[in-house]
Amino acid sequence: MTPAEPGRLPVLGLGAGGHAKVVIDALRARGGYDVVALLDADAKTWGTRVLDVPVTGGDATLAEWRGRGVRHVFVGVGGARDMAPRRRVYELARAQGFDVVCAIHPSAVVSPLAEIGDAATVLAAAVINAGARLGVHVLVNTGAIVEHDCTLGDHVHIATGARLASTVVVGAGAHIGLGASVRQLVRIGAGAVVGAGAVVIDDVPDGAVVAGVPARPLRSGRRR
Repeated sequence: MTPAEPGRLPVLGLGAGGHAKVVIDALRARGGYDVVALLDADAKTWGTRVLDVPVTGGDATLAEWRGRGVRHVFVGVGGARDMAPRRRVYELARAQGFDVVCAIHPSAVVSPLAEIGDAATVLAAAVINAGARLGVHVLVNTGAIVEHDCTLGDHVHIATGARLASTVVVGAGAHIGLGASVRQLVRIGAGAVVGAGAVVIDDVPDGAVVAGVPARPLRSGRRR
């Protein structure tokens, strides 16, 4: 283990792919954190480096890192449609007693009147306006916009350049794809997927997949 720099919080990254890069960048830009190592399930990454951070092993070594005094992690696993892998990594870290840090890039515009849940990731140039409420472990990706009074459930991903107009509700585990737009007052159901570039003007049921302009179902929602 490389000792953390004095005055900086040592943080372990869970995941060593492209998303890990942007989270490392956000933490470095914000200051106060020292990413000491990355863990990844893919053994082919072990012994490599990401932005000069060593990839030292897999999740099985989490307890070892905790024994070394590291208490904080970030989730470096991205979310392309399926939020389950990100959620599993988050829940594994919490179950082993780690705190998952908020990673908010300093170029993001986050209203002091917004509510940001535990372990949120808000990347460069994203906007979160007054009255917005984000649940636990939400990812608002680069340049995405969450307008005033929106409500995002736990483990939601708002992808790069996506835009939510005012008072949109997004259910837990939903994914709003690259560059998609959602009209005001629309509800996106839990576990739903909005395809890249879609324009959503009507509510989307839980578990449904929609795409197109205007968005139409590709897969119907879960039966209640």
